[in-house]
Amino acid sequence: MRKIYFDTNQMYYIRRIADEAEGSDYGSYEWAYRAFPKGPNLVQDIRALCYIVSLRYEWDLDFLPSDSSFAELCLRNDERARATQDTWRIFLEWLKDGQVLHEAAFLRESPICDRLSLDFIDDPDDRVIVRDVTRKGADVLLTSDNDILVHKEQLAELGVNVIRPSEWLNSFLDIVRDNEDAVDWLERVLFGIGA
Repeated sequence: MRKIYFDTNQMYYIRRIADEAEGSDYGSYEWAYRAFPKGPNLVQDIRALCYIVSLRYEWDLDFLPSDSSFAELCLRNDERARATQDTWRIFLEWLKDGQVLHEAAFLRESPICDRLSLDFIDDPDDRVIVRDVTRKGADVLLTSDNDILVHKEQLAELGVNVIRPSEWLNSFLDIVRDNEDAVDWLERVLFGIGA
C-alpha cells in the first residue's frame, strides 16, 4: 500500500473536482482549463488528481490524514480556506479505523527542527508540511507548489519524496501506458476517448 500525503492546495483541487463532477464517479477537471489558462502543469496535476482519488481502492492507495495541512487551513479565514476545510471534514469519512485528523497546532518552529533542517525552504509553512510528511511516514508528498518542488532533489537526499500528481501518476502507470500520458491512457482505456 502506498501512503500519499496531499498538501493544502491539492485538497482544494480535490474539493473543486468533486464540486464540478455533476454525478461523475471520476470528478471533472474541465474547470481547470478556465481557472488556469497559463498553467498547463497545474491543469495536468488536476487531471491526475481526478483518477488518483477515484481509483484509490483499485490501486491500494492510502491517503494520510495531513494534520499540518488542515491546521494551515484553520489559520486562514478566506472563502477558499473554508471550502477546503469542508473537504477535509469529508476526507475524515475516508480514514481507516484508528486514523484521526487532528486540528494540530501549526508550529513553524518545532522541536525536530534540528534533526531535519529544512532551512533551504524559504516558506516556514512549507517546512511544517514537509516535517508532517516525514512524521506520518508518507511514501510521497503530492504537490503543485513550486516553492517546494524546486527543492525536490534536496528533499530526496533527506528521504522525502516530493512530486507533482501528474508525474506520480505517469510513474505509477509507466509499465502499462507505453509513453502515453497517464490521464490520456486512462481515459482511452476506461471511456474509449482518443481510441
